[in-house]
Amino acid sequence: MKKVGFVSTRLAGTDGVSLETYKWYQVLERNGYECFFFAGELDTPPERSFLEPKAHFAAPEIQKIDKACFGKTTRHLSVSAKIQEIKDYLKSRLYEFCGKFNIDLLIPENALAIPMNIPLGIAITEMVAETGIPTIAHHHDFCWERKRFLINAVQDYLQRSFPPNLRSIRHVVINSEASRQLSYRRGISNVVIPNVFDFAIPPSPS
Repeated sequence: MKKVGFVSTRLAGTDGVSLETYKWYQVLERNGYECFFFAGELDTPPERSFLEPKAHFAAPEIQKIDKACFGKTTRHLSVSAKIQEIKDYLKSRLYEFCGKFNIDLLIPENALAIPMNIPLGIAITEMVAETGIPTIAHHHDFCWERKRFLINAVQDYLQRSFPPNLRSIRHVVINSEASRQLSYRRGISNVVIPNVFDFAIPPSPS
């Protein structure tokens, strides 16, 4: 198992998920793994990157789904159909990504924790269920931690995929409270790996 595929909505810039992904990437590379990246926005090495705009949480179709699903308790049939349509497309792209780079291990970065892109989360869940690919789901924050997700019309999807409880997935959270909540709310065992600062690298000049 030498080829690792990171999957997220965005892996670019200085947001917490992107920064932590880069740290994991560095550690894995130092230990002999090759890392590859799938997201809607990337600033990773081009030869290791698979850009799919519909994976981004800011993609127009994803924004429309978001507005139709949160702050209300029911959704129109057409919204469900659109979610399934984009999910099928993204799942095909994930299969393409894994095939292109011969991925052995998948690491979804927050994509199975918070529903910023519902079709992407479902697509990852289905691909993992279909293939049994070893997966480490790295969770930074959950839907129940953000007020705007509490009233929603997608409780069925949230229970199924945010996060999913599948045999081939191991779950990693960033603090003990997240660990307790994941165990309590979903009955999912998990490991705590805190976010850390690399003190060997000096801060950039201000």
